Amino acid sequence: MIDSYPKGSVIKLPKGIYKLSDIVTLKDGMSLIADSDVVIKGTGKNTLFAAGNDNTFNGIEFQNCSVALRVLYVKGVNITNCRFTNNINYAAIDIYGAGYCTVTNSYFYNINKYGIKIDNNSSNITIGKNYFDNPKVFGGYKNPQIGGHIYCLSGYKINVTNNILKNSGGQGIIFAYSSTTGNGTTNCIARNNICSGNGQEGITIYGGIKKLSSGNSIIDNTSKNNRYNQIEVWQSDNNTVSGNTVEESKAGIGNLGAICLFTTTGTTVTGNTIVSAQNNGIDITAGSLYNTITDNNIADTNLNNNITNSEKGNAILLDSAGISQPQYTTIRNNKISSSIGVINKSGIYSTSNSNKHNKIDNNTITDYKSGFHSYAKMTCGI
Repeated sequence: MIDSYPKGSVIKLPKGIYKLSDIVTLKDGMSLIADSDVVIKGTGKNTLFAAGNDNTFNGIEFQNCSVALRVLYVKGVNITNCRFTNNINYAAIDIYGAGYCTVTNSYFYNINKYGIKIDNNSSNITIGKNYFDNPKVFGGYKNPQIGGHIYCLSGYKINVTNNILKNSGGQGIIFAYSSTTGNGTTNCIARNNICSGNGQEGITIYGGIKKLSSGNSIIDNTSKNNRYNQIEVWQSDNNTVSGNTVEESKAGIGNLGAICLFTTTGTTVTGNTIVSAQNNGIDITAGSLYNTITDNNIADTNLNNNITNSEKGNAILLDSAGISQPQYTTIRNNKISSSIGVINKSGIYSTSNSNKHNKIDNNTITDYKSGFHSYAKMTCGI
């Protein structure tokens, strides 16, 4: 039926359940609009639709397939008010080499691997006001998974805003890199999202050994009780982490730090609120250089207080992580406090006691056993 329509057609699908055993390829400019209660189901193994340029999908529910919508080397695809549910095995939406596409006001539930996967230098993609959830904490997976709700392997100008992302097997949001194409993710932003209970991090920027991803921003998000670090910048340079609220109030979660910088250069962490952390509040580690940590509010770290080693539970930690000590780090105007009594750790601590050319000053530290630890002072040449 769809093949019989010309380019640019608006096709209104009557109420019903449509079963597809193969893939339907749309012509440019086509719109598929649900008249009411339209469900399109596959075999569990097939791709349902291959998009053309300037296609619109509105109000449709997609179920039981490998990929619901394949957006391959096209532009102007708009997906709104759709639902992706019940046994989607690879990706609800697979965006590859595409541009100027939007996914808005849609619902993703029980996706087995990727909610939205973005790769091959896709650009100018807007993902906003969507709801992602899996039926169980960590997507029902005992172990963390490679996958996640919004998984960008390579692209630029990807805007992820105002989404709720819960309980994936992997990250809530990741700006990563593609080992296949050798390209990363740049000039992208995650803003005003809520990420909770995901199986790896809430939000991650990851560039790999070659630091292929850079220049991304994580701004004004809430990241709470994800399995590992709540916000992570890993092997990626020149990023911004600003105005976020992070929390680790649930036992058994958390890793290096609620906010973690690992082998990153030129990243700014400013104006964030760390409500609680099972281990460290902000962890700066593994050869990170020229990073700036300013005007953050850090409270109530070391909630996993059975930790006895000095590297865990501090408000701000400088550590080698077996690689090399962070250097040329500016830590300034941060407020560090406790509402649970005196915390038996340091407000600012370093595992090195030699000069690393750091600048640490004007921080307010209360109710930590050691405020500005002598080792941290020594990294400033004091």
